[in-house]
Amino acid sequence: MRTNKTKAKLAGGQVALGASIAAHAPELVELCAAVGFDFVTMDAEHEPLDDAHIVHMIRAAEAYDITPIVRLPKDPDRILRCLDAGAQGIHVPRCNTADDARALVECTRFYPQGQRTFYALGRSANYAVGVEDAAWAAAANRELLVVAMVEEVEALRNLDAILGMAHLDVIHIGPKDLWQSMGMPAAEVVDQAVAQVTTAAVAAGKHVSVQLRLTPDAPARIAAHLGRGARMITVSPLDFIRQGALAFTAQVRQMASGG
Repeated sequence: MRTNKTKAKLAGGQVALGASIAAHAPELVELCAAVGFDFVTMDAEHEPLDDAHIVHMIRAAEAYDITPIVRLPKDPDRILRCLDAGAQGIHVPRCNTADDARALVECTRFYPQGQRTFYALGRSANYAVGVEDAAWAAAANRELLVVAMVEEVEALRNLDAILGMAHLDVIHIGPKDLWQSMGMPAAEVVDQAVAQVTTAAVAAGKHVSVQLRLTPDAPARIAAHLGRGARMITVSPLDFIRQGALAFTAQVRQMASGG
């Protein structure tokens, strides 16, 4: 069982930096590791990543020693396949109730923490070579990061019950869906809700995760998140391409025009 380096960092009070990858791109997983990210989140919620894509990206993450997390809808059967493929984190959206949180924990964790279907013949369990079932199940529970998204008004109403769920490791806040769910109010209203969720989650002993665009105000927003206690920060590698490419193309065209 590989050590979940991101979970270890969080347990030590450190900040973990991640990249959200929305395409079948094992090379991008490797590059994110090479430049210093701690984890990659493969976004199979919004993008058409199939199970074969995901397992190859998990292999790339393992080869480059970066934590592979899979973001996908509330589908216990698919979650199970991702875990059996070697995912070290499962990130599920729209966890609006205590029942949603309980179902997430139950399908991702083995007894006594949950009811995950037992299977130790695949790659996550070293194909059953040199593996003792009970020890492996305990290690799988220990190294897994279970991430629930709070991103709708219903979740705000049920926040205390969600935060009370044992073996739920991380609360990831989705500000855009939260904004939509709240009726698209002014940004300050959403920011206040995000701050309240963060404060409550940290007080409940949960790690807090946020994802943000690399807009000009990103440093200030990151500082605010860190100040409230968020410890998982995710960005999109596409933002680096957007920013770098826009600057590069503008610079070269200016040079070529004699500017």
